[in-house]
Amino acid sequence: MATDEDDAAPPPRGRKGRRAKAGAGAKAAQARAEIIFTRALGLMVKPDAEWVEIREERTNPASLLLGYVAPLAAIPPVFGFIGQAAFGERIGEQIVRTDMGQALIQAVLSFAMSVGLIYFLGMLINALAEQFEADRDEMQALKVAAYSPTPAFLSGVFALWPQVWWIGLIGVGMSAYLLLRGLPVLMRTPPDRALGYAATAMIAALIAFVVAFMMAGCLTGVGRVAA
Repeated sequence: MATDEDDAAPPPRGRKGRRAKAGAGAKAAQARAEIIFTRALGLMVKPDAEWVEIREERTNPASLLLGYVAPLAAIPPVFGFIGQAAFGERIGEQIVRTDMGQALIQAVLSFAMSVGLIYFLGMLINALAEQFEADRDEMQALKVAAYSPTPAFLSGVFALWPQVWWIGLIGVGMSAYLLLRGLPVLMRTPPDRALGYAATAMIAALIAFVVAFMMAGCLTGVGRVAA
């Protein structure tokens, strides 16, 4: 008597198998990119409704950090590295270039530290909750930390041309706004305490980012050589 296992076709092998795996991987990557795009667009166009949807989603730290934060966190270092390779940097009247080997190390380190700092921000938001009459919830706090920097990460594309890096500050401002809108929804912060909560978290996070990236610059020893 035939069984389902007998009728099932064996998995493709050799070149066909590799092609099938590559095709499945490409489809998965495309689906993930569409999810990220939809979430980022929702946060910037209708943040209040998007935060409500995020609050109800079930996820875990690994999925959130690797599936959403990591792809976006790669944008600033990748575009910054390409920009340095293509254009160099202008300091005063002098065109300077960076040692690209060291710049690559700095880009990789900056990416890893960005993901780590998002996790740190989530722990910080949760730790501060009771001081601002909010609910303590590690997963919801990590969601706020992971999704609110979306505009800042996306603005990393401007690092492609180092001379206009300051445009990325708009993304930082939008991220601060998303943090302010997200805390009352996910952490149940009273509206009158949300501003202080967001400001405290942002200041602490900015200090941590500055210190971390200064340490990254010291560790990699990125130097510039006049062209």
